[in-house]
Amino acid sequence: MCRSLLATVFVVAALSKIAGRPAWLGFVQSLRELNQVPDAAVRPAAITTVTTEALVVVLLLVPSPTAGMVGSAIAAGLLAAFVVVIGLAIARGNRTPCRCFGTSNVPLGWPHVVRNLVLIGVAGLGLLSASAAGTTPAATVLLAGAGGLVAGILITAAEDIVALVRPAGPPRPTSVSRRASR
Repeated sequence: MCRSLLATVFVVAALSKIAGRPAWLGFVQSLRELNQVPDAAVRPAAITTVTTEALVVVLLLVPSPTAGMVGSAIAAGLLAAFVVVIGLAIARGNRTPCRCFGTSNVPLGWPHVVRNLVLIGVAGLGLLSASAAGTTPAATVLLAGAGGLVAGILITAAEDIVALVRPAGPPRPTSVSRRASR
């Protein structure tokens, strides 16, 4: 389950950043606005981020305990780097919108840090389970994979889901309340 969850999260993250020129430029700009790497290093940092995310996906999808361990370890390291970058941005008052999974307008905040810490925990569990690999029945593997896929989709869509249920702003007065105020 851990491998499919992480693979889902990282494939959505990587593909959303390279989904087209506007998505790529938005991601690069968000890195620039974080003010944590020199301007000359922004594009290389963006390329490295997406390449590493794609590498994690490949390693997690290879049906080998060693590949699973390496993929989980790289995922944990990348997520730890994200925690540091986001934490520094928040501490400096920089609320650049997160381009983690596309063109979100949600400013960086502690929920991003918590999400990445939870994912580091998932990567740790994935590392442990890959190192203790034995023979697992195919039905168990399929069920765990499906569960991880669903959980990964929910994690990547969490900001959108919250936006759907969050009130848009102060309620508009209805015609009844307008009449009462006359």
